[in-house]
Amino acid sequence: MNATEARLIIFDTNAVNLLPPSGLRADIIRKLRQSGHHKVAVPWMVMEELVAHQTKHYPDKYRAVVNTLAKLREALPWELQSSLEPLDLNRLVAHWRSAYEEIFEVIDTSGDAARKALAREAMALPPAKATKERSEGGRDAAVWFSILEYLKENPDEEVCFVTNNTKDFGDGVTYPFPMNEDVHGLEDRLTRLTNFDAVVSKFTKEVSGQDAEVAAEELLRSLSVRDRVSRTAVEVLSSPVGFVGLDTAKASVQWRQWLASPEAELLSIADVLGHEIEGSVWYTANTSWLLHGVAINGDDEDVRYVSCVWEMKVLFSANGGDEAPTLLTPGEPVLPDTDDARCMEIIKKLKARASRAQRVLRNQLAHSPGEHLIAENIAGSMPTLDVAGVMARSISDLLPKLTAADLLGQDFIEQIRASMPTLDIATTLNQAAADRIIAGLPKPDLSGLLPQLDYSHLLPQTTINQIAAAALAEGTQSPADDDDAAGSDVDDGSDPETEPDEAPDSETDR
Repeated sequence: MNATEARLIIFDTNAVNLLPPSGLRADIIRKLRQSGHHKVAVPWMVMEELVAHQTKHYPDKYRAVVNTLAKLREALPWELQSSLEPLDLNRLVAHWRSAYEEIFEVIDTSGDAARKALAREAMALPPAKATKERSEGGRDAAVWFSILEYLKENPDEEVCFVTNNTKDFGDGVTYPFPMNEDVHGLEDRLTRLTNFDAVVSKFTKEVSGQDAEVAAEELLRSLSVRDRVSRTAVEVLSSPVGFVGLDTAKASVQWRQWLASPEAELLSIADVLGHEIEGSVWYTANTSWLLHGVAINGDDEDVRYVSCVWEMKVLFSANGGDEAPTLLTPGEPVLPDTDDARCMEIIKKLKARASRAQRVLRNQLAHSPGEHLIAENIAGSMPTLDVAGVMARSISDLLPKLTAADLLGQDFIEQIRASMPTLDIATTLNQAAADRIIAGLPKPDLSGLLPQLDYSHLLPQTTINQIAAAALAEGTQSPADDDDAAGSDVDDGSDPETEPDEAPDSETDR
């Protein structure tokens, strides 16, 4: 194959059957795709088979459990309290399709290809075949015609087809009739590998463990990766059941979602594996992160600072480019180990970092050019909220007559938002929680109250959502938090007594 031409690796079902989405083979496929040198796909028919092999036994297993419960009820003199959720095959199918579509691209099977495949099976011609009782192989034929269609529609690309079914698909050099006629003129752009190990040998080179660990340690402690983990925590960590964490008094508490992006720090890294793909080195690693931030426990309960440990697998590149790490298979947050001195020291560091960010935010408000009255009300009245009741009753009952809630009417909020076109609310505050807070604020018409104010530069480097989050966090901060934060007050948005961030411490056939 010419190195300059694009290459598509297409897998047959037998090469990736029952592929675990969090396993090594899936990680290598992701690395191949993310490297930019290769595309990796399965034909539509293969995707359907992969999903079917993961789900087809579910109805029978469900019925077996129902029968077992019925027999148990017959044997008991009391009412059995156990229950079983309804059978939901569509939900399971959707789960596995989503999992595999995250790993593979999908090559479409057109109606014409499907008709050709059925005709080929009816005639028992390769890649279909005849058995003693019937003809079969229509799905194999659909895969074959999908590949040929792709080659014809993409004349500048080469295809490497990975299958161990050489009996039906040929050996990749010679093809039985009528497949030899099907592939005429395309032979030089279609090659064959027989299994997944052959793909690894051909397209990747494993990087030594020591080199991989050094590269992973340096990259995963970087600010950009910590920010990515923090943003992802806001996006995916939400549960009606709730998670566990430590509050500021080191007591176990329940929480359901982050109110704002938490601080994140790498706690540990293990099982680092690297593969070089045509000059690009990609790694996977199992990581553990400490998170600390403001979390909420339901719609009408309190807001508090929470620390927790979040484990996940990470896919990343150490090439110095702009590739963002991919966070794979994250687990549920768990309690930090209070007996682990290093763990508790990192929590202390994260708490200090969050306190510095709050002080900078308040000072930005207090020193915004122009409207001193509004700054005083924002910085002075909002932090005194009774946060435990924020979600349970109207905020307006708790504020003085002239407050940030009165001044920040809807028109004013929209003006501030319009002046910040690059704002990404999802990275700073959980929008659902913010909407509940803002919805409780009165929205009077203040058009005649402050006619001369220029709002466009009122709140540089911040957002209304950050103000709300800081206010809620301030209102829930315990005396212990104040003690931790004391000693480095900020007057001008800087923190001269604060040290910079520390350097890194360390199958089957179809």
